Amino acid sequence: MRGGPVFLAFFLLFTIASIAVPVPMFPGNLVAAWVLQFDLELTAFVSYISALANGLMYGFVIWLVFVLATRKLDESGVSDYKAGKRQGQRSRTKRVVKYRS
Repeated sequence: MRGGPVFLAFFLLFTIASIAVPVPMFPGNLVAAWVLQFDLELTAFVSYISALANGLMYGFVIWLVFVLATRKLDESGVSDYKAGKRQGQRSRTKRVVKYRS
């Protein structure tokens, strides 16, 4: 479930960046060329469609890398912080100190 916020963050990042800086990037430039080539009625929204395509593509790629890296780290035990902490923890019971008189 940690992948959802990662996808959403990078989707929004690439979508907003594509709208703000209109530089042709793959796959958005292909979608724009396709819309313009077939002379669809969406020509007024080409930049937004291109930005959505970029956001979806790059958000998905980064999400996939994140999920695969997280899975690999979980399998190798590197990110298993809780199990490592349990082994080195002290006992929670209080020790009674007896004073000699």
